[in-house]
Amino acid sequence: MNQSDFQKKLDYHFKKESLLKEALTHKSFSVDDNKSQSHNERLEFLGDSVLNFVVAEQLLRLFPSEQEGVLSKKRASLVNLTKLAELSKKFELQNFMLFGPGEIKQGNHLNSRIHGSCFEALIGAIYLDADFETVKKWTLKQFSEEDFKQETDAYSADFKTRLQELTQKRGLGTPSYDVVLTTGPSHKPQFVVALKINQEEKTRADGLSKKQAEQKAAEIYLNELIKAQKNEK
Repeated sequence: MNQSDFQKKLDYHFKKESLLKEALTHKSFSVDDNKSQSHNERLEFLGDSVLNFVVAEQLLRLFPSEQEGVLSKKRASLVNLTKLAELSKKFELQNFMLFGPGEIKQGNHLNSRIHGSCFEALIGAIYLDADFETVKKWTLKQFSEEDFKQETDAYSADFKTRLQELTQKRGLGTPSYDVVLTTGPSHKPQFVVALKINQEEKTRADGLSKKQAEQKAAEIYLNELIKAQKNEK
């Protein structure tokens, strides 16, 4: 890994290059002979918080008359692993990140969602290396004006993506969907889908297609998790 080349791509020069190395280190690398090398999950945790704040503040400035619900949807359309993976493409992270050999063999070094998480870790690293104003300026530079002005309906309606991101962030596991029942005539079937996490059924929903039933099941459980999260506060 040539850190100098990467910092040129990043358009930021680290005073503490150990922070950059940590941000680019996947946890699969930090085992056996490399277990003393810190991986990027702690920086990802920090970067996620910084990113959410920076985007929320910018949205308040751009949309002073919008209500909290609309602003939350707009932020969700910008701060999610799908969008972060898209933003990270310019940095060609697969060429600079450190992975364990097993991850590389399985092709996980090409996983765009892992790159999205690394993007958050880089934000955390820049914050620690510099200050809030510097990381704020750098972070906002990665988004375009169109990103902030785009409609949010598509992301808001994709309950499967939103649920998967929430369960992964909270360490709950990855949702899976099983068709447990099909009813109705062959030309107009109705599907009942069970949503499971770690083989445990969480909810069921029906729909005129498997996709519709999966989205409805995801929406139900997503709302349950959000409600529970609010009650915990």
